[in-house]
Amino acid sequence: MIAIKDLSSSDLEIILGQMTKREIEKNEVLFEQGSKATSMFFLETGCLKVVLRKSKDGGDDIALGAIKPGGYCGELALLRADALYEDTVVAVQHSVVFELNKESLQKIMLVSMTTGTKLLLGISRSIREAMSMPQTHETGKIVAFISPKDGNGRTTAATHLARYLAAADKQVIYIDGDLQLGDASIHLGLSCQPHIARLIQAEERLLFDFQTSNGVQLLASPAQPQEAEFVSRSTMNQIIQECARNCDFLILDVPAHIDEMSILMWDVADLMVLVSKGNISETTRLKRLLATLERLNFPKEKFLGLLNMYQPEQSGYLINYRKLISCKWLTIDSSSKAFHEAQLHGVPIWQVEPNGSAAIDAQTFCEQIFGRAPESKDKGGILSRIKSMFAT
Repeated sequence: MIAIKDLSSSDLEIILGQMTKREIEKNEVLFEQGSKATSMFFLETGCLKVVLRKSKDGGDDIALGAIKPGGYCGELALLRADALYEDTVVAVQHSVVFELNKESLQKIMLVSMTTGTKLLLGISRSIREAMSMPQTHETGKIVAFISPKDGNGRTTAATHLARYLAAADKQVIYIDGDLQLGDASIHLGLSCQPHIARLIQAEERLLFDFQTSNGVQLLASPAQPQEAEFVSRSTMNQIIQECARNCDFLILDVPAHIDEMSILMWDVADLMVLVSKGNISETTRLKRLLATLERLNFPKEKFLGLLNMYQPEQSGYLINYRKLISCKWLTIDSSSKAFHEAQLHGVPIWQVEPNGSAAIDAQTFCEQIFGRAPESKDKGGILSRIKSMFAT
C-alpha cells in the first residue's frame, strides 16, 4: 500500500495504526501551493494529480505528475520545520488517503523507533533520488497544421511530415486534435484505440504506450465524437506540454473550426502550416481565418503556407495567397491516385511515385521544415495488415 522500500508488514501495520483515513471527492484540493505544510498523505485508492496553479494570471495549471495508489505527497511536512507546500494536489476522482502529521509520527516513534526511522529514511531517499535525476527544459519543435476547411489535405500533409521526420530518426509524436472527427489513425495505418479521451478518463501520466507506425507515436482522436467532451482546454495543454518534453517534433493536427482548443494549439505552436486549396470558396475562408489570426497578433514568421492539390491554372490563387499573408508558400501538385495508393500501402507518396511531381513537392515541403530527405523505412499500411491476417 505504501510505496516506500524496506518497510516490513509489521512496519506497515504500525504506521497505518497511527494515520487518519480520509475520503476526498473529485476535484477537491487536498492541499494548496504556498500553504503551511502540516501533513503528508498516502494514497490508498483513486488518483491524485500534482499541479502548479496558474489560474491567478489567467493561465492553465501546469501538471507535474499523477499519484497512483501506494504513492504519497506532502512529505516536506515531516522533513522540514515550518515548510510550505510547493505545489497543489487535487483529486482526479473519488479517492481515499491516509494522513500522517508530526504528532502521528511521534506516536510511531514511541511504538517503534526502528519503524519511524525507516519511514523517514525512505521518504528522504525518495526525495534525493528525484532530485538527482537529470532535468531537461528543452522541448521539441511543435508544428501545427491548420486549414480553413476540412478536405484540404491537412492530415495527409501532417502525416507525411511525421513519417519523414521519423525516418530521419527523430522522436515524433502526433496528436490528432480534431477531437470529434479526426482520422489520422487511418492515414498512419493504426486503430483509434487507445485514444486521447481514454487517456484523460484513466488519468494516466503520459508514460503509456502510444500507438506507433514506423516511428511515429500517435495520440488518436476519440473513437466517438461525444467523447471529445472529456478533453478540456487545460487538459489538452498539459498533454501538449508533456509530449513536447519527450520528443524532437510534436505534430498537431488542428480542427478546421475556431474554438478555444484550436486557439490553444495555435498559441503553443512554433510553426503553423496553413493548408489550403486554390478556389474561390477557399479564398473566402482563408481570408476569414487570417483575419482571426491577425487579431491574435501572431508573427508572420510563425507561418508556412501550403497550397495543396495544386494545378498550373491555379497560379492566380497562389499570387493572391502570398498577398494575403506575407509568408513563404509552397505547393503540392495534384495527384489523388498516387496519394490514395500511398495510403493503402501505409507509405509516403515518394515511395509510390518517387519521380512524380506530387512526391517531389511533398518532399520539398518536408525539407523546408527539417532538411534533406532520409531513407524511408515505412512498411505496412492497410494492404500489408490484410496480408498479415493470412500470414502463417
